[in-house]
Amino acid sequence: MIGTIARNEFLDAWRDGRFRWAAGVVLTLIGVSLLLGWQQVKRASAERAAAAAMERENWLDQGEKNSHSAGHYGVYVFKPIAPLAVFDRGLEPYVGSTVYLEAHRQNQAAFLPAQDATAMRRFGELTAATGLQLLVPLLIVLLSFGALAGEREHGTLRQVLSLGVRPRDLVLGKALGLGVILAVLLLPVALLGAVVMAQLSLEDADGSWVRFAGLGAAYALYFAAILAMCLAVSGVVSTARAALAILLVCWAANAVLAPRLAADLVQRILPTPKLAEFESEMNRAVQEGLDGHNPRNQRLQEFVRGTLEKHGKTRIEELPFNFHGLVMLESERMANEVFDHHFGRLWDRLESQDRAVTWTGLVAPLLGLRAASMALAGTDFSHHRHFSIAAEQHRREFVRVLNEDMMNNTRPGDHGGVAGRALWEKLPPFRYNPPPPVHILRSAAPGFIVLCLWATGAWIALLRVAQRLKPN
Repeated sequence: MIGTIARNEFLDAWRDGRFRWAAGVVLTLIGVSLLLGWQQVKRASAERAAAAAMERENWLDQGEKNSHSAGHYGVYVFKPIAPLAVFDRGLEPYVGSTVYLEAHRQNQAAFLPAQDATAMRRFGELTAATGLQLLVPLLIVLLSFGALAGEREHGTLRQVLSLGVRPRDLVLGKALGLGVILAVLLLPVALLGAVVMAQLSLEDADGSWVRFAGLGAAYALYFAAILAMCLAVSGVVSTARAALAILLVCWAANAVLAPRLAADLVQRILPTPKLAEFESEMNRAVQEGLDGHNPRNQRLQEFVRGTLEKHGKTRIEELPFNFHGLVMLESERMANEVFDHHFGRLWDRLESQDRAVTWTGLVAPLLGLRAASMALAGTDFSHHRHFSIAAEQHRREFVRVLNEDMMNNTRPGDHGGVAGRALWEKLPPFRYNPPPPVHILRSAAPGFIVLCLWATGAWIALLRVAQRLKPN
């Protein structure tokens, strides 16, 4: 019986010309956005690779200078684009793509694509993820709002139930039929996405396909929850028009109001520190210590005394190495403690904001889906933090090599000597390794939990609505 009802529901929906037109428009938009995202990622990846090669040449060809000056000359490193940014750009336009690495300072990523965008960006970008998150639920509403309410309104629901069809079988049959037609419509999008993934040259091909499968599971949960909610509403109200009005209001609240309200609420509860205040506090901590009572000069004087005692000398000129290089190493170590503390607090706050927005998805499932989608696509803030930490570790290694060269290969008292290409080549180019699967699962877990709760709750509600369907 469930199969028969599902087949009839599938055929009825497929024969509806209005639905075919709406589905065609939605799928065309998603397909075009996927192809445009593919072109954009390929172009941006090529540009960043070329910029990285040029930066490497500039570093090697900078000529002879003392190593301390080379530390201030610095290098730029570029954030690789996640392959699945083709599908979901996430926070990529808003978090910067380039980090300038230099001595004595940890810099944040700069050159945000959003800075060059027009005012139209406030309306968002049409990506494949946006189409699936916003347009497909609207399509589900148009597909299912009259599934039960329309039959009740026309009297056919009473006739079907009076023939002995169990309400549960009727509801499950309709859900199965609508789910199959939705799967058939989205199959071309999945195939196109697979083709795009296969065409991209991926260093982590296996991991990317795992991410792709995870995205499929997340969106399947989302669509299942939306379909169950639509059928539940259609089973409760008396007319198809009322069901359509209620579902459109719910769609608008989920798609338009919830993201903005959640972001504003979380920003009020967990405010982001202002950039000027953050940098001022960090610079003060570099000079005065994290507790504000341990001045940098005093710590360096104690370090000088400790070094002289360790080597049994009375003057730094008597040390068997260039003490200026050792002081630079110690200064960097002290500054790194401050950077780790302040940037760690800032990044923890931003990740707390993301988690809070995700958990507000218990009210609007789109928020849970967005969090899971960005995490699996590698375009959420946790991935950006992972890149920023990797860039900072490269900076510290880069500065360490220069300072150790000053300490071991220059005359005592010399502030850097003269170094050349042989030293510059000791500093390897930046290579970024994406985070391991455990990191990805941890980032996506809250969103998946929200989606599972929504899907489970929606289907329980639908089954309870089915129990209330009566022949009269």
